[in-house]
Amino acid sequence: MEIKEIKELIELIQRSAVEEFEMEKSGVRIRIRKSLAAGTVGVAPSAAQLSSIETETLLDAPAETEAAEKEDLHIFTAPIVGTYYITPKPDAEPFAQVGDLVSKSSVLCIIEAMKIFNQIESDVEGEIVAILVENGQPVEFGEPLFKIRLAS
Repeated sequence: MEIKEIKELIELIQRSAVEEFEMEKSGVRIRIRKSLAAGTVGVAPSAAQLSSIETETLLDAPAETEAAEKEDLHIFTAPIVGTYYITPKPDAEPFAQVGDLVSKSSVLCIIEAMKIFNQIESDVEGEIVAILVENGQPVEFGEPLFKIRLAS
């Protein structure tokens, strides 16, 4: 499958009411999912194709960004694709909760990608005012995870 075909497929899914689409063709597996929260569309090719296909993640969330700027909020987004976890193990305390103060190196969550658990650290100092995803939920690159009120 060529990049042109993938782009056409993304455009078709964006215009349709389909929220999630998955297909396999000639050993290439593609999954496209529209996130209702942020209006994102992502393409996840198979691991074998990852190095040979460059894909684009399309973000269209101007309303949320404008609201965040008015309240001096920072929208912390997922730096990688994977499964979001707020705790290091099921019976443990969460890394972060609404109302917690975080610094630039504070661990906010874990994102599991390909059986590797990646600790995700805050890039700003401030107070967590909202957690935007559920524990165990798959997340896409660039998907909003936290709203953080910046420290003055």
